[in-house]
Amino acid sequence: MRNILLALVSIAIGFAISFFGLNSYYNSISAEDTTESSEVTTPEKVVKTTPSDEASSKENVSEEEEVSTEKVSMSLNSVNIEDLQEDFDTWNTYTKENIDLMSTFVPIDDKGSSMDKGIFLTLLRTGAYIPVKSEKKGKIHYQLMSIDDSTDEKIKKSIVSKAAIAHQYFKMEGKRLPDYDFVDLQGKAHNKEDTKGKLLVIKCWFITCKVCVEEFPELNELVDKYKDDKIEFVSLAFDKKDELVNFLKTKEFKYPTIPEQKDYMAKKLKVKQYPTHLIVDANGVIMKMVSNVKTLTSELERIMGK
Repeated sequence: MRNILLALVSIAIGFAISFFGLNSYYNSISAEDTTESSEVTTPEKVVKTTPSDEASSKENVSEEEEVSTEKVSMSLNSVNIEDLQEDFDTWNTYTKENIDLMSTFVPIDDKGSSMDKGIFLTLLRTGAYIPVKSEKKGKIHYQLMSIDDSTDEKIKKSIVSKAAIAHQYFKMEGKRLPDYDFVDLQGKAHNKEDTKGKLLVIKCWFITCKVCVEEFPELNELVDKYKDDKIEFVSLAFDKKDELVNFLKTKEFKYPTIPEQKDYMAKKLKVKQYPTHLIVDANGVIMKMVSNVKTLTSELERIMGK
């Protein structure tokens, strides 16, 4: 009888422990459900993320680089992502005014966190995203936004093309400028010994490139602006010496110009479009490759602190 009573007591105790244990477990599950997802607000888009996604997306991001999940202020008016994708002309106008993938910017993923620029450009090359400009604390941000299925194919192709060239130029940054020994139209030599200790700015162009020639006045202003600094400006052209001499009699251009450099630009510098500008540091390392004078100007101001 005593053994039976002990058995009954043991069963009762076990039942109680199981009951309270299960109750505690279900309470904890309920609590987890309430924090399972959170909303991250980005320009014109709300993306669902889990806590683990948020944590992993911020790994290897310094405190200074970390991007707030609050809606950032747009550089112009608030951008409607759907409107941008309605037709090519709308997108093209927005891009010309706001997007330069070769410039210095903070790359942002589609969840609102900063990311590596190389990965950013690679994702743009898939044709699955568009870049949208925003500004926070004086810094330019480009954020990835998913492209709608109905978006004009011309827009997708334009983004892929621009991203491909920007990615190629980005890969050149950090590499040493290929060996060179130029002689300009005046017979002056330009080589690594001559430019050692100086910042070197190179323009790649040719006579019949209309945009290349239209930049001359602004480039001349840069030469004047930095005449007292250790900067050497040099231009590389496709054309032959006699053609350039005759052409430059009609167009003032203050860069020393090196003739017949098509192969060097295409094969050594991997230039994909004209004009292209390079900024090379005092140790002969390529700092930036950009495609227009506006971006060149802003990059020089950033580097020189002017």
